[in-house]
Parts: sequence; structure tokens; C-alpha cells
Amino acid sequence: MNHAWRPLILIVGLAAVLLTVRMFLVPSDFMAKNGDYKYQWHRVGNEKFWRDEFTVKHKGREFCKQCHEDKIELVADSGHARVQCENCHVMFNPEKKGHPVDLKADFGYLLDIGIDRSRELCKRCHSKLPYRPKEFTSLTKGIKPFNMIDPQEHNPGEECVDCHDVHRTGFK
Repeated sequence: MNHAWRPLILIVGLAAVLLTVRMFLVPSDFMAKNGDYKYQWHRVGNEKFWRDEFTVKHKGREFCKQCHEDKIELVADSGHARVQCENCHVMFNPEKKGHPVDLKADFGYLLDIGIDRSRELCKRCHSKLPYRPKEFTSLTKGIKPFNMIDPQEHNPGEECVDCHDVHRTGFK
């Protein structure tokens, strides 16, 4: 036998062993549900377990729209159109929470909601970082520049909301 065939036989043999082992280790219901091969790989038999074990905490813009339709309309035509309300209004600091309605008791909402007007909140998305894109695609206005700041140079010590209307994404 020619020495060039030996590595090929070894590679084919390893592939056959790996496929055989995979057949026994990977459950038959492990698949990409709905045909989305990028994000949907999971065990279909586990869906009920995950649904029961981990309740959905974020209710999204439609939940907020019940009471805050005016704010939802403002945001829909702004640079924050793709940002869900909870990205900014979920409170991680229990002392700062302060929604006028008790959402937990009245609606079974699992998160503390309030208004955080801190500079730190805006810096999460608007700090200039080398890996962030320079522009974004607005749902209504096409490609727009993504406004980034250097927090050390851009009005240090000032709160962003003193000058900017966050729902309209512009100056007050």
C-alpha cells in the first residue's frame, strides 16, 4: 500500500468513529427548530422545562404602551426605535426604583422599573469604543451616524439628560 493512503484512511476512520459516537450522544430531538440554523439549535423535548423553569421577565414595548403610548410614539421615530424600554428603565439599584404603579402586584411584572437619569446609563451604549460601529440603520431614516462620545472629554460631570431628550434622541 502506498504511504500516501495511510493518512487518508486514518482521517476517514476518525470521521466514522466521531459520527458513530455522535449518533449515541446527541439526542434525536436536538435540531434547529423553524429552520433558523443560526440561533435555534436546542432540544425540542426541553422546551416545556425551560418555559416552566425560567419565566420571561421582560415584557417589551407592547406592555409599556398600555399606559405610555405617547412615549412609545416618540421613541418609534427616533434613534432609539430599536431599543426596548426595559433596556433603560429596569432598575438594578433598589433605592432608585420608582414606578408610580406597583407593577409586581398589579401585573405580575418581575422587574423593578423606574427612571435612571445617570450619565452611567447613557455611557453603556454611547461611549466611544473601537469595536462599535460608526453608523446604524434607522427604521425610518436609513443609515445614520451612531453618536458616540468620549466621556472624559464630553461635558464631564454633567448628566446627559440635562441637554438631551432621550425619547426623541435630540437636544431639548
